[in-house]
Amino acid sequence: MSAPRRFIPTLQEARSLDAVSRLNSVSAAARELNLSQPTVSYHISKLEERWNTKLFRVKGRNLEPTEFLRAIIPEVRTVTHQLEHIGHLVGSQYHQKVLSIGIAPSLASIVLQPRLAAFLKRSPDINVRICAANRFVNLEEERIDVALRLLPRPHSQGAEASGNALLPVPREHMRVVCAPDYLASLTAELQPTDKPDVGLLCQAQLIHEDETVHWANYFAAFLAGHPFETRPRLTFNNADMILQAAISGQGFALLRDVYVMGALRKGSLVEPFDTRLPCERVFQFVAPEAIGYTQPASRFVSWFGAELKTLLGQA
Repeated sequence: MSAPRRFIPTLQEARSLDAVSRLNSVSAAARELNLSQPTVSYHISKLEERWNTKLFRVKGRNLEPTEFLRAIIPEVRTVTHQLEHIGHLVGSQYHQKVLSIGIAPSLASIVLQPRLAAFLKRSPDINVRICAANRFVNLEEERIDVALRLLPRPHSQGAEASGNALLPVPREHMRVVCAPDYLASLTAELQPTDKPDVGLLCQAQLIHEDETVHWANYFAAFLAGHPFETRPRLTFNNADMILQAAISGQGFALLRDVYVMGALRKGSLVEPFDTRLPCERVFQFVAPEAIGYTQPASRFVSWFGAELKTLLGQA
């Protein structure tokens, strides 16, 4: 037996109900939904009228869901998310597809952007939207079709592009790099009794990535007894700035293979040491759990994955 129509909320009413219950505020819900505050209030009042019940009570400056709403809100939330997923999936099927890619700013600027024209040329039916962020974006809420994330390497090496499978980029190392002229200036100051690795690192400024322990791990692995804590450091929070600082001769950088291979091939950087630190995490392609890989996302993953394997094959 079907429910009376008056009990069935519209999508806009359900979205307003979900937002207010999460944010405990009509004004905050209106900002999130890009609606006016009276519109959200109207949606709530209409539901209370049709359902003949109170949905919220005032608690201080906030709104608190009533017991009635607490009982039904998980189902309301599930339905609104499913409908939004359907809209996202249908939208991806239009002839002129929009592919939203979540990616770290450094990887986007150093690796993806210089190669993107090739992908657009071979996929003229796809419009690309780059969403660069130094954080884990919520793929569903921010409508991201595929993201590249740094994650622990999966146990399976044979993951395929289906569902929310993680497709790992080949294993990388972190290597010390610097500008050729910078290395030459340090080498000229070495004393005959100096060990080259220790002597150079003791003189060099270390270019450091904020909130990481890469240099500490490098010293612990290869230069035990020579703590790096007292070394002068120049700190950035993005790998692309670290790369440019190294190219401009500001010090030694410790960067992933994927960031330095192009500059090494061009001669903008040199690698003074053979010692390389294995990366603890690997880049992996991730798709929204409820949708999986759309056809445009699969095409991008196949193309960019091959580009990265070629780049890292030169490491």
